[in-house]
Order: sequence, then C-alpha cells, then structure tokens
Amino acid sequence: MTAPIAGRRAWSDEIWSYQHDPRMPAMEHGWKLHVSARPGTLDAVHAVVLPLLEQHVCHAKWARDPATLRALNSGTKNAASVGKAFTIYPAPDELRPLAHALVTALRGHRGPQIVSDRRLDPDAPVYYRYGPFTGDYRTGRSGRLESVMTGPDGRVFDGLAGTAYRCPPWAEDPFAPPPSGADPGFGGGRYRVTGGITRKPQGNVYRALDRTTGAPVVVKQARAYVAEDEHGADTRDRLRHERAVLALLADTPGVPRELDYFRHRDDEYLVMTSCGDRDLRRDVHTHGPYAEAESGPRSLLPLARELLRILDGVHRRGVVVRDLKPNNVVLAPDGRPRLIDFGTSAVRGTGPAGSTPGYSDPVVRPGVAPEPADDYYGLGMTLYFAATGMDPVILDPDDAVNRERTLAALEFALPGPAHRQVRTLVGQLTDLAPTVRTAGADRLRTPSQPSSSAPKLIRSDPCLSADLLAEILDHTTAYCVAEARRIADPELAARAAVPTPIDLYSGSAGLGLELLQHLDRPGVRDAVTALADWTSRQNRTLPAGLYSGRTGVDLFLTAAGLPPDTTIALPTRGPDGDPPEADLIDGVAGIGLGHLLLARHDDRHLAVATACHEQLTTGRARLTPTDAPRPGDAALAQGLAHGDAGVAYFLLEYARTTGDPAALEHAHRACAELAAATPAIIAAANHPAATRRYGSWCRGLAGIGTVLARAADRLDDPGCRTLAEQSARTCLAIAPRMPLVTHCCGLAGVGTLILELAPAAEEFRAAAGTVAALLRTRAAGPPSRPVFPDPGLTGPAFPYATGTAGVLAFLRRLADLTGTEGEGRRNESRRQGSWDLLGG
Repeated sequence: MTAPIAGRRAWSDEIWSYQHDPRMPAMEHGWKLHVSARPGTLDAVHAVVLPLLEQHVCHAKWARDPATLRALNSGTKNAASVGKAFTIYPAPDELRPLAHALVTALRGHRGPQIVSDRRLDPDAPVYYRYGPFTGDYRTGRSGRLESVMTGPDGRVFDGLAGTAYRCPPWAEDPFAPPPSGADPGFGGGRYRVTGGITRKPQGNVYRALDRTTGAPVVVKQARAYVAEDEHGADTRDRLRHERAVLALLADTPGVPRELDYFRHRDDEYLVMTSCGDRDLRRDVHTHGPYAEAESGPRSLLPLARELLRILDGVHRRGVVVRDLKPNNVVLAPDGRPRLIDFGTSAVRGTGPAGSTPGYSDPVVRPGVAPEPADDYYGLGMTLYFAATGMDPVILDPDDAVNRERTLAALEFALPGPAHRQVRTLVGQLTDLAPTVRTAGADRLRTPSQPSSSAPKLIRSDPCLSADLLAEILDHTTAYCVAEARRIADPELAARAAVPTPIDLYSGSAGLGLELLQHLDRPGVRDAVTALADWTSRQNRTLPAGLYSGRTGVDLFLTAAGLPPDTTIALPTRGPDGDPPEADLIDGVAGIGLGHLLLARHDDRHLAVATACHEQLTTGRARLTPTDAPRPGDAALAQGLAHGDAGVAYFLLEYARTTGDPAALEHAHRACAELAAATPAIIAAANHPAATRRYGSWCRGLAGIGTVLARAADRLDDPGCRTLAEQSARTCLAIAPRMPLVTHCCGLAGVGTLILELAPAAEEFRAAAGTVAALLRTRAAGPPSRPVFPDPGLTGPAFPYATGTAGVLAFLRRLADLTGTEGEGRRNESRRQGSWDLLGG
C-alpha cells in the first residue's frame, strides 16, 4: 500500500468530496479524466479509484454520496454532469499511466455515457477531455457563462462541457482517437439518420430513413443507467414502457405507431412513424400565436378540439398521457396535431414518475392515481402557449398563485370581451379542481352546452400605488443586497462550483452599479463596499468590452471609489483575426462609451474614447454581419447590442461630450441611417407572425427606440422622436407576449424605452405602469414582495442584464418618475447618474 502523500488535503461541500495533491504543478487547463458510475455502484468504484489516485500526482473530486450522484445522473440541472462520478486532474506526465490503470481496474463496471467526453475503452467507464483546471470565467457574446482557456497563440476557447465532445485547436489527443469509419446506421444498418430532433443526456431523438421501406421514421434513444431511480429503473425502462403504451394505442388516431425496437451496446432504441417535421413550440415561435377562430389554418379552437379528440381516444384505452405540452404536440403536413412521448404515461392508474413544470406537475398528487382530468390541465396550458407563445408561470411554490399569474398574463395578451371565450376555456381547463376541468372539456366537445360560472380572471392593476411601489423597491433592493453579500462572502465564494462573473452583463459589476443608486437604503453602502473589494481582487481573463469585459468592471470600481487595476488596450483584431468588433456589448463602441463615462472621473480616459471614435469613423472597426454563425446572430442588424444602434449611441454621446463639429456630423449621419431603417422594422414587428424579439432592448426596437429618443434630444430632431414613440407603441403591443422580466430581451428593457419618453407624454407614463403590471404577472411571491425569474423562469438571479438588478433599475426610474422616492433619493441618483447613460 502506497503511503499517504504528505500535505495532501481532503474536504467536502454539498455535492463533491475533494482531494488536493501538493505535488501538482500549477495548471490553468489540460487533459482531465472522468470515471462514470451508477448510484448503486459508487462505493465499489470509490474503493477501486481512490487507491489509484494515491499512486499518481493529481487533484480529484467525486460525488459525495449515492443520492448526490443520482441527482447528477438525472441530467435535470446540467446535461453535461451526467455520469461524472469522478473528475480527475492529472499532472501531464501522469495522464496516460493513470488513465490506463483506471481502465484496467474498472473493466466490467458500468455507468452512464459521458456525452462531453471521449471514452477510452468500451469495457471500462473511463473518459477524457481537454478542459479547465482552475476557474476563469467570463460572460460570452451570447450572454452565457464561458470558461476561458487561452492557448499558446493567444486564442481563447470556451472550456465549459456541453453535450458533445469539443477540443481546442492547440491540444493534441493523447490517446488513439476512435475509428472514423462510416457508421452503418441504426438497427444493423436498416436506418439511416437524416437529422436530429433533440439532444438530451437521457438519449437523443433522430429523424431517419428506413432503408427497407423507404419511409421516414423517428428513432428515440434511451441511454443506459441515466436517470436511475431508487429501484434501479432508468431511461431504458421508461422507453420500454412507452413501447408498451404505443402497442396499447396501436389503432388510436393521432399518435405514432411503433415500428421496431432494438439494442445497441447497452442503449435501447424505439423506432416510430413520423408524425410531422415541427412541434407546436417551434411552430408558434416561427409563425406567431394561433388566432382565436372557429375555423381556418392555425386557429386555436380547432386545435383545441382536435387535441381533445386525440385525448378521448387515448383515455378510452385506459391511458393518461401525463406529459401534454407544446413540445409533445407535433403538426402533420396538413397542420393537424399529433401527440407524442408516452414515456411517463399511466396505464390504468400506474406508470413511471415524471412531470413537466407548469404543464403536468401542478396536478400530480402523490399517492393518487392519475386520471383523465389531469390531461385537461396540460391541454389548457398548451392552449395558453398556442395563444400567447409563453409558458406558464412556475416560480411560486403555490400552484394556485402560478395559475393566477398565468391567467392574468393571458388577459393582458388577449384582453376584452372579444377574447373571453378563450380565457374562459383556458381558465376552466386549468382549474385545480378536477370536476371543473372535466366540465371545461365537456364544453369544448359540445360548444352549445351552457357554460358553468366562468372562472374569475384577475388582472393586475396597471396603476401601482406609491406605497406599493415603495414596498416593492425596498424588497427588491434587499434581495440585491443579500446577493452582493453572498458573492463577497469568502467562505461561500470558496465553495462555489463556478465563480461568480465580475462583468457588467451578468456579474458583480452590473449588480454593484445598480446598488450604487440606492446608497441611502439600509445595508447598501456596506454591501457595495464589500462587493467592490471582492471584485477588485479577482484575477480574471477578460476582453476589453463594456458589458462583458474589463471596461464595465473598471466603471464599477471607479464609481465605488476604488482604482481600476488595469490599463485598457484597444483591440487590434476580432476573435477570429478579423478587424476589431464595433458593437456595444464587447466591441469598440462599448469600450468608447465606457471610457466616456470614466472620463467624468478622470479626463485621461477621453483619449481612449477618442481612439475608439477614430476606429469607428475610419472603418477600422466593423460590425460582424448578423447572419454570421456566432452568438447574437438572431439580432437585428440595427440592434443596440450587436448592430448599428450601438455604434450610433456611442457616436452621439462622444459628440455631446466633446462638442467637436466633425464628431457631430458623424453622429448625425449614423442616427439618420438608423432612423431610415426603423419604419421597415416597425412594420415587420407589427406582423402577426413577428417574433417577440422585436421588442428586445439588446436586439430589437426597445434599444433602437432608446437611441432614437436620445438622438431626438441631442440633435433636436423631432423625426427621431416620432420614430422612438412608434417603436415604444410597437414594443408595448409585443410586451404581453414577452415571457422574460429581464433588461436583456425582457420587459425591463421595454420599460427603459417607455421611461425615456414618459417625462414628456402622459401616454407613456401610463404605459410604464402597464409594464410594471406585466412584470408582476411573471413574478412569484405576494404583490409587495415579488420574486422575479431569471431567463430559465424557475428561480431568481441577480445579474443586471438577465436578472433582478435590471428589473430594479426599471422600478427605480419608475419611482423617480412618479415621485415615489422623494427628492433626497432622486438627488442621490443624480449623483450616481453616470450609470444612467447605459439604460439603467
């Protein structure tokens, strides 16, 4: 037995147990190993692996107990975590010896496939990939967290694990790569894959061609040992169950037919008839919501009746679907719906556990057998989605509150007597009482049947009282203060699996800049001081950008009274070696705007802004085309974050700051070009099939309109003011279909534009109240203490762009507009007003 290494440390947190080897060289990234295991075999694998780790130089972590591994292997929180019972960080010289020792010792052991890695041996659950050893994180161009790995040539690669193997260009595979021969296809070559439908840790779903019959089919995979329950049943058991359900429904209209079932290695595959090439979710996002009509293509009531007819046929066979949602409604070429995915369906009252938040889980009752009325709830919420393009509210722990807020959102989206029929139908089908849901289904089958008393649909009052707004501000600020304290807490920070970003978009800088507007509130000043101190001590690899980089961090530190820790060097090339990016989020326009703001504290920053202006006006910095394959490609070419509006914004502010006539001419030209493009954007946004992203602050009209409103003031251009008002009205019409409350792509961003126009027009002062009411329909908690959801809609988050800090900025400005905050507080905001130029 090898003697323990002196100085080796071990500790645990809520998820992992850790082992730290003092002999390990300092490494930011490299090749690492993973060992997969099942919850029931974790102890046995542990007994094999730990002695091997003692014999090699490496750091390691492993799931602390079987229950934790069961949660990791479910894939519900992170698809890339499935199977990763052990993560091992070996020294370079130890990689191959340790990997081969693990393979030899673990042959015959079984575990879930690790989809982010390559497998070393088909008979051993040992995998490898190139990834980060230490946490260096930033916000990427798409607003998502990235793990930064910088190669020898200076290129940056995102090291976060995903659902497919990825390797940076500078890393050479240390093992023999898997053979690259052509895959004969599924089922011994019978099925040729033609495309993918979904990629999940539980297994992928493919479109394929049956080479024997020539028919298109769907092939559904169940990966072995994924999502095991306490009894050892895994995804394969649910696929076998689905096969049995489809056999029971073999002659039922509106569901797929089972064609084949086979096994490949440990995984199993179900082959079914293809019901169509698009689901209801994709159809609504592509073509817009369904219209309320008795007949015609893409009409809501015919969709509702056809889905109910399919449910009736399923129920007659003793089956309760239990997972009716937009993703599981597939549209045939003629537009008629079909139901798919019966993996958790109940047959005569029994079936596997499983539910979807907002669609099936509100009526799941532990110990109570599923019944047909349960499917009516899923039907009602699916119709809600078809009518609005939004998923139900799910954040509050009380299902009744979530339903009430969902119905309030429906009334905003479909107001007035003309839409009462749909609101009543959705209200009855989603009632928490099964008898009311059943009555709603009966009424849908026989429209002439008189309705029972219609449910009371509660619409939030757009007129926020001053007292209620003040309570909401107090509560929301207190949440942000608590988040700032959590981030700055050294013990919590040390235990965090992923360090908190420090940028303006999704990190501590954005939170801190907003909290600086609330220094008179209890606890804020101390929290901001601690947050700024923590931020200043983080050593992160950041680009120069404003929202996702160092410029935004320096802006926060300077505003908080701390000196920035670096000198910004303007980028000389873009991420791919092209000319520097010109955009506002992380390009030259944003860097220049940030240094205009910093120049208010130190006029030496004006030279950096001038250099940015020179790059933009000479064409040495360019916007990447929005149709390029990169994050942000869904943005309008004129959008604020990645397009022309962001450049125009900086040119406008630079001209205002410097008073330079040539700079003023550049600003005039840029704003005129933006104004010329805006009418066509407004027209497109008003089309019934228009995507709700047209209302976005970062990508659409909310940001464009904000720039035009500033141009109207700075350039004394009433035409820009008219276009800004038209943009605001269009955004207000889109807002009831926007599910997010956030500043980026959400309601707070729309509110930013509305408030820009509100001081001069009563119309927009009233509209700001409507936006606030819409925010409340998406929130959890009581009216005076709302909890606002992040983009995942399942929990709160602090970031400025994608969380509560951006919502707080809107509420603060709304209070300033209405006088709720009082003169002293408004004066404090003016003293911190440099942040306001960014829309906060």
